[in-house]
Amino acid sequence: MSKKNIKEENIIKETKYCKIINQGKVGEGEYTYSIEKIYIKELKRDEVRFCVYKATRRGDETYIPRSLDVTELELIELIKESIREKVFSEEFIEMLKQEINKS
Repeated sequence: MSKKNIKEENIIKETKYCKIINQGKVGEGEYTYSIEKIYIKELKRDEVRFCVYKATRRGDETYIPRSLDVTELELIELIKESIREKVFSEEFIEMLKQEINKS
């Protein structure tokens, strides 16, 4: 996706590094797990990021730069939410369906 195709009103959050375009989130307690479609400014391309946010005392969330460790059940819930929130393209979902059907 080129920069001009990103509608500014659809951006969830912008940092120096990227723009968060869509995100599927599930949370439990002080941590929220997320799969996000992000636009990397320097590389000028979309990527999918698996990440963790931690609740702050102010009531918002802060990004935690670490790996995402979840159970299989949590991963399924996260993938379902990400599909609902249009994090993945239709092409990706079709490829995923084909791979699952091969098993």
